Parts: sequence; C-alpha cells; structure tokens
Amino acid sequence: MTDAMDAGTLGRLRRLARENQQMGPRMAQLEFREMRRELESPELFDLSIDFEEGAGPDAPQLESILTEPVSRHLPPLNVPLGRIAWLEEPQRLPVIGIYLGDRDPERIRNPFGDLMHAHHAEPFARLVFLCQRFRMVPFLGRFGFAFEHVGDQDVADFAPRLHRRFGMIQIRDLFSSRLLWQLETPAEADS
Repeated sequence: MTDAMDAGTLGRLRRLARENQQMGPRMAQLEFREMRRELESPELFDLSIDFEEGAGPDAPQLESILTEPVSRHLPPLNVPLGRIAWLEEPQRLPVIGIYLGDRDPERIRNPFGDLMHAHHAEPFARLVFLCQRFRMVPFLGRFGFAFEHVGDQDVADFAPRLHRRFGMIQIRDLFSSRLLWQLETPAEADS
C-alpha cells in the first residue's frame, strides 16, 4: 500500500512540476504586461501618506545584527527574481543591487522600463533595488522585487552590509549602468 501511495504522490509531484514549467513563463508574461501598463500611469510614483498632526516619539535606534560576529555564519536572505521573470532555478543567478538615487519619478520610468524589459526577456540577475526615498517601494513590492532603503548613505558604507545580507556581488546605477561597487575577490584583495 505504501508503494502505491508513493507512486501516486510521485505522479502528482511530476504533474505539478510540469504545470509549474508551463505556467511560470505565462504568469511572468502577464505580470510584465501589467507592469508596463502601470509604468504609463502618471500617478505611479505619487506616494502620498497622511501622518497625524504633531511628531510622535523618536524611533528607537536598533543595532543591526550584521554587526554581531555570529552574523558571519548566517546565510544570505533569499532574493526573489520578481514576478515579471521566470527561471526554473533563479537561485543560480547572482544578486545585483540597482541604485535608484533621488531622481525625479518621471526620469525613472524609461530607464526602469528598459531594465525590466531586459530582465523579463532573459533574466540575468536577482535584483535588489536600492532606494534613497520610499516613492518606488509600493510598486517594487507589488511585482515581487527585493528592495532596501539606503537613504543618503554613501555606497561604500552600505555595500558590505548588503553583501552579507543578500549575497550581493555588485551595485550599479539605474541611469548610467555604471558600476558603483563590486565585491573584491581574494585575488583582487591581495594585489
């Protein structure tokens, strides 16, 4: 009886894997179409949040766990591919940070759309969007992308932390594609 159950379970698992291979690319195509449609909306990056009158208490200053020695033994967080792309094994792709800076939202649309088109057509990395402001956070979250608020910090200050947190190997500027930071390999560090 156990062999029959195992064969039935194995058959269901194979069917689910086949369906995933068929439906994954279709779902990514639908999500990409929706993203392109949203990118055309004039209100896309209008983040309007109503805060209560008066200032609340100061936010507590918490130490990052990444400053603790034990953090070197923690695995990096899983970085999703985003719902507009599909691969059977996305974890094989490198993690790259895309620095957005504090640009006018209207100027973000075209370079961001171009990057998303390339990412959808042939995924080349798992992307973490590095936001100086919160404008794009709801949009990025809706499409399953990882993001990190870096504020006004210098890239050199937050890059090592993001490497430990996400396994990030490089950071590039969205607008120029210029390499802003890259993980040194042991051979590079010795020279």
